[in-house]
Amino acid sequence: MNRAFHSLRSFLLLAAALLAPLLRAEPERVQPEQFLPQISAQLAAHFGVAGELQLDLLRSWQPISAPAGEWAMTVVAPPQSLAPQMVVRVRLTTDQRTLGEWNLPMRAQLWSDALVVRQPLARGALLDPSQFDLRRVDSIREKDAIPAGANLSGLSVARGLGVGATLSWRDVARRTLVQRGNSIEVVAIDGSLTITMKALAMQNGALGETIVVRNPESRRDFSAVVTAENQVRVTF
Repeated sequence: MNRAFHSLRSFLLLAAALLAPLLRAEPERVQPEQFLPQISAQLAAHFGVAGELQLDLLRSWQPISAPAGEWAMTVVAPPQSLAPQMVVRVRLTTDQRTLGEWNLPMRAQLWSDALVVRQPLARGALLDPSQFDLRRVDSIREKDAIPAGANLSGLSVARGLGVGATLSWRDVARRTLVQRGNSIEVVAIDGSLTITMKALAMQNGALGETIVVRNPESRRDFSAVVTAENQVRVTF
């Protein structure tokens, strides 16, 4: 009985070994539309970018045969930065076996929502999200475009903007809270002791900036951090 069982077991193992190659997935021709999403996801993670990274090959691709569903395309040498045209080195592998490596010239576009002026904005106007609509832009080409959801607090318009203009970081400036020549309040903090005094601003300053102020009595200058409109802080 045991001999028959072992004979049957040996036969089944042999049959499984002979049939295994036949049961493997049929090979398929790896096409760009299959591996480009893999490359896109890897590059987006590598550069930490938000939005939809769209890639297209700049030259024809000769399809490679690989087992269906058992291959992966991996980026082995990303470019230094995302650019409208770039070269990416990739590797095609399956079952721990390398099928090849290629330097692929690509066109890249990174689509995301940017802020677009809804109504004319005058120079010096404070920025508010309600002043803008959204537009889909390629942020690789429009690197300075301000994305939707950006914090506009404390920013003002640096130059007049017309309707339909895409807001860029060149168009904004930090709002000046302290004007040179103005009398301002200085809050001096030393441990638990807080003292306020008047001083003369020697520089313009936006929120968080360090400027030079002057004690009008001693005529001595010192540095202070802008904390609010016409107010600075000194910590000892």
